Amino acid sequence: MKKFFYSLILLVSLCAIFTCTGMTAKEQVIGSDNCYMVDYNSGRVLYAKGENEKKPIASMVKIMTLLLAFENVDSGNLAFDQKVTISHDAARQVGSEMFLDEGQEYSLSDLIKGIVTMSANDASVAVAELIAGDEISFTKVMNDKAKSLGMNDTLFANATGYPTKEEQYSTAKDVTCMMRALAGHKEYYNYSTIWLEDYTHPSGRVTQMANTNKLIRHYKGCDGGKTGYTDSAKYCLAGTATRNGMRVVGSVLGANDSKERFRAMSSLFNYSFNNYSKVVLVKSGSPLSIDVKVSGGKKDKLSVVAKAELSVLQAKGESTPKLEYNIPESVKAPINCGDKIGEVYAVVNGNKIAVCDVLAAEEIKKASIWDYVKKIM
Repeated sequence: MKKFFYSLILLVSLCAIFTCTGMTAKEQVIGSDNCYMVDYNSGRVLYAKGENEKKPIASMVKIMTLLLAFENVDSGNLAFDQKVTISHDAARQVGSEMFLDEGQEYSLSDLIKGIVTMSANDASVAVAELIAGDEISFTKVMNDKAKSLGMNDTLFANATGYPTKEEQYSTAKDVTCMMRALAGHKEYYNYSTIWLEDYTHPSGRVTQMANTNKLIRHYKGCDGGKTGYTDSAKYCLAGTATRNGMRVVGSVLGANDSKERFRAMSSLFNYSFNNYSKVVLVKSGSPLSIDVKVSGGKKDKLSVVAKAELSVLQAKGESTPKLEYNIPESVKAPINCGDKIGEVYAVVNGNKIAVCDVLAAEEIKKASIWDYVKKIM
């Protein structure tokens, strides 16, 4: 009887093991009810659950505040070393703050650092006032930018995400969209990878800045993100990580506690990196084995190269994309090195999923009368 009992326990255990291992990769993802993950380069959706449900997102609103700051620097309207005088409204902000001194001058770079690392509300308002004059006007700029990014289920009410009477909301999909846009700014990583820093104010006071995104220290490859918390939004997180040349971006909304949001994001990262890989089809600047005829030139054939790397994200078990070219059979001289000749595409099931310009790799001058004579001879 005992042998039968132990055999039954063993059988049940084995069934449980096989049931668990039989789960699909997506079923094994530990996520919240609202999460979304995409490939940074292509935007391909890797995981989605409740991604279009409108919810408050707390301090993740600051992703848009940061995005607009970096865009203004890129356009030349602002500079990182630009001095910003802290207003009364900015200095009196409550919640997360870097304790700015009213009337003192801080560099835009330091304000961005405070927003990225410790989610400073006072720094966010100071940046909003710098860009648009006041926070209300800046909110309009935020909403306009959201529309231009295709964030159709988002409404901003302030620059911080702090609870207000006005309606404000977003979705996991929209948060990921603006996080992906922010991740495209190389300077952002100068701030997002700071773990701990003692910041000295102009007055000499020291404030310790600690990054609220714990994954930059505890998850290999995570180098950016933004946390958020309010009673209504619960615990939120947007994040980005890279491994083996593959960058992913995602968000988690409404987790029950802080550990859960980090655990959920880690699980989404793991799922992405374990089930997808970056495949380089054409290297940047690599010569392409294509014959392009030249008419009226000193040479009859033109060598061509890829302008940039052509790569795709490939899931396990997927077939490798084929290459197709959109290049004329013949081009007319003169041709300058670097002239665009056509495009090369990555094609899956007849669908073009990635494209790269094809450039002339050499200069070919127009043929003279003597060149024609030489050809005849």
